[in-house]
Amino acid sequence: MSAPSLVLGTAGHIDHGKSSLIKALTGTDPDRLKEEKDRGITIELGFARLELPSGRSMGVVDVPGHERFVRQMVAGATGIDVVMLCVAADDGVMPQTREHLAILDLLGVDRGVVALTKSDLVEPEWAAMVAEDVRALLAGTALADAPVVAVSARTGEGIPELLATLDEIALAAPSRHADLPMRLPVDRVFTIAGAGTVVTGTMWSGAASKDDPVEIYPERIQARVRGVQVHGENVERAVAGQRVAMNVAGVERDQISRGDIIAAPGTLTVTDRFDARFTYLGLPGEDKTFESGARVHVHHGTREVLGRVLLVDHAELRRGESGLAQVRLEEPLAPRYDDRFIVRSYSPVYTIGGGVVLDALPPRRTTLKPHERELLEALLAHDLSQASVGLLASRAMPMTSAEVAAALGVPRAKVADELNKAALERLKVGNDTYFVTAEARDAIVAAIERELLAFHEADEKATGMATGALRDRVDRRLPGRVFDALLEVAVERGVALSEKGLVRHPQAAVSALAAEAEAMEALLPRIEAAGTAPPTLGELLSATGIDATVARKALAKLVADGRLVRVSSDLHFGPDAIDEVRQALERHFTVRPEGATTSELREALGLSRKYAIPLLEYLDSQGFTKREGDFRTLRRA
Repeated sequence: MSAPSLVLGTAGHIDHGKSSLIKALTGTDPDRLKEEKDRGITIELGFARLELPSGRSMGVVDVPGHERFVRQMVAGATGIDVVMLCVAADDGVMPQTREHLAILDLLGVDRGVVALTKSDLVEPEWAAMVAEDVRALLAGTALADAPVVAVSARTGEGIPELLATLDEIALAAPSRHADLPMRLPVDRVFTIAGAGTVVTGTMWSGAASKDDPVEIYPERIQARVRGVQVHGENVERAVAGQRVAMNVAGVERDQISRGDIIAAPGTLTVTDRFDARFTYLGLPGEDKTFESGARVHVHHGTREVLGRVLLVDHAELRRGESGLAQVRLEEPLAPRYDDRFIVRSYSPVYTIGGGVVLDALPPRRTTLKPHERELLEALLAHDLSQASVGLLASRAMPMTSAEVAAALGVPRAKVADELNKAALERLKVGNDTYFVTAEARDAIVAAIERELLAFHEADEKATGMATGALRDRVDRRLPGRVFDALLEVAVERGVALSEKGLVRHPQAAVSALAAEAEAMEALLPRIEAAGTAPPTLGELLSATGIDATVARKALAKLVADGRLVRVSSDLHFGPDAIDEVRQALERHFTVRPEGATTSELREALGLSRKYAIPLLEYLDSQGFTKREGDFRTLRRA
């Protein structure tokens, strides 16, 4: 089996030798900006390739250590598999050592090594004491068992031991989510002459090849992969766990920025809120509690947005406590179930907590119904069987197995069998099967009846409402085809009647329907008897005394039934009259095949302009005649 692709990330306080150590390990200086070289500090993310003794290679992400650049650190730490926490032997544990370690713990990074840098500057006894301080710091974190290796980037001391340790850790590291759709959070964007827009990032899941279609989230811009590179080399296919440069076609440089996610089309949910399990770490040196609704900085992937954390079961959290929460965002994100996120205080800015995404598109609420709590608990427990059914109950609408899988961020195969075995209702919509709980189906059918009755009560003369308008009143989330299937259920249960795109309640609109039927019986003979010179709508209303709204609905039904032809908003003709006009024009064009003017055709029909002009324009629209200026000819098949 081929070894998984892995990314090594650095972490640690400013001036603790992260970049120098990367240069000593790889031969590449990750500080690429002039300002970084001038100031001697890392400001932006740096990248390199590390060759291990076994022959394997790792992508390397070097992050800034300065407190002002923790935002960049979080962006770089997102997606790493192995961390190299750098602690200078002459300085020991410092503030950003602690903050970076907290971030790594919240992100779930549980494999790594501590590089005790600058060990050549201190006595062995001092280095051993600092190593003990580091082990005490790591206790209780995911990196509690990480080995500590003393090194010197200047002398090379400890470099072979560090490489061997990294090789051993990499060998045991699990592979990435190759079975999930492709997803790459963007950490850099630039242009290359002749190539166009290029992005870089760590491939979180799936794979990407040339000409693959992609979607850029959260803006949902459609694009295409023009080419991919791994460690600066062109490859046919980039896979999860690799540092990737992707040339993207169909999108301009200013349409992409750090924080965007490039993914397989239609595989992510854009949201302004998500449910999560939130852990509060507290502020250094303070016992202040976290209050529900506090405004914070939310880091997900390589993006940072402002938002609020609303606690579900608590009014506040003490240091070290965790709880369910809904995170409300001021800008959209595209998270997936089981993603990690970081929370930093609004001001002063410091990492105070984070957690794991559970439901990426929940309803806006902070009080949980029993089935909503069951869903979140199943997601926390990674119980996909319970979670897939729970998601349907929480969404309260029909979903396909593919949609459920996408919402949970798992392969479709992992939920399809569970849905088929569960006690769920099924709706056949074209070639797709939608699953829905009986409660949700019955609630939607009840809403259809309720909205129809309200519609008829508001307008006693109305005989029905358009299917699309009814869907909007019931639930705008429902796709048209799915709503049609639910409407069929309502019809079967006798709470709705659907005919020719209009829906009504069986117990309503009886008098309105009778009025329309009477109007149809009164209007049709008058129009048919008038032949090619029928009365206008106004003349019909004056002659019959029928209400204008009722008359228009009656005429529309006669047109839908094929008993009348609507030539203009004011004129309707019987089909026989239209045929008579067609035959008259055909006879005229037999004599004058080269065509005729409007005036000549009006004389041939023996009609006034009141009727001739609308008739000729109608026949033009039907492709019977062709008009060029004031000249018409007969279209030949």
